[in-house]
Amino acid sequence: MAAQTYIISKLINNNIVFSADASGDEVILFGKAIGFGKKRGDAIPANQVLRVFRSASGQERKFLTNLVEDIDSVYIDLASEITALFEKELQTKLNDIMLISLSDHISNAVFNKKEGLDVPLDILPQIVGIYPVEYAIARRGLDLIEERTGVRLSPDEAGYIMLHYINCQGKGYRGDGKYRLLFQEKMVQNVEDYYHVTLNRSSLYYHRFLTHLNFLAARIHDDELSDSPDSLVYDLLIEKYPDLQGCIQRCDDTIHTNFSVAINSEEKGYLALHIANMLRAIHKEHSV
Repeated sequence: MAAQTYIISKLINNNIVFSADASGDEVILFGKAIGFGKKRGDAIPANQVLRVFRSASGQERKFLTNLVEDIDSVYIDLASEITALFEKELQTKLNDIMLISLSDHISNAVFNKKEGLDVPLDILPQIVGIYPVEYAIARRGLDLIEERTGVRLSPDEAGYIMLHYINCQGKGYRGDGKYRLLFQEKMVQNVEDYYHVTLNRSSLYYHRFLTHLNFLAARIHDDELSDSPDSLVYDLLIEKYPDLQGCIQRCDDTIHTNFSVAINSEEKGYLALHIANMLRAIHKEHSV
């Protein structure tokens, strides 16, 4: 936004206000004490705003308005710090809706715990196995929650934080994080079983592979697979690394069996590229 200030159109609490961007579209502003002592019509310097959320539709805006009005600011602060942890440690950028969705989740989780209710997560082992680094960050989030609220949430709640992390990658919020995580698990298992290796969960190439699988699963779910003409990438990689063909075929079979779709050579080429990068990194580690 070119302007140096935002004008408050509605005050929610000390940390959340409504305003408008340069196009006149309503936005939700998040920032430490940006609403303290303020009223409608007051200006807020842009450099005091931590995050700006732009809703996609009027219906979504109404839903989010009701949601943020009911969330205590302590949970907004916690969600902001946990989101910042992910972004700093993983050198990534999550979309701003994570702040809202995670705030709401933490609020409900703390309430449930005080009522003596723990909500188990059936895919926690898969989360720990596929995302050990990210899960460790989520566990640090539980420490922050305990420090601020005095409530110690169960390890399952770190898994739920992870699902919010998965759902908030990309441009918008998705509700199919569990589906995408199980897809990632199947594909990682294919590679490890075919090559009889254990992929390095902390390597850059592994995380790039997960990111690619994340968006591939989303495209499959949304029926938006590439329909571009065949790519040369797959043929070139198979010529250089012939054993990749069997692994890619296994991945293709998994996709077809579970989702009744076929991927073209362009999609296969991207898979082959990521797998080849991971294998080269493993061979390099073992040769040192």
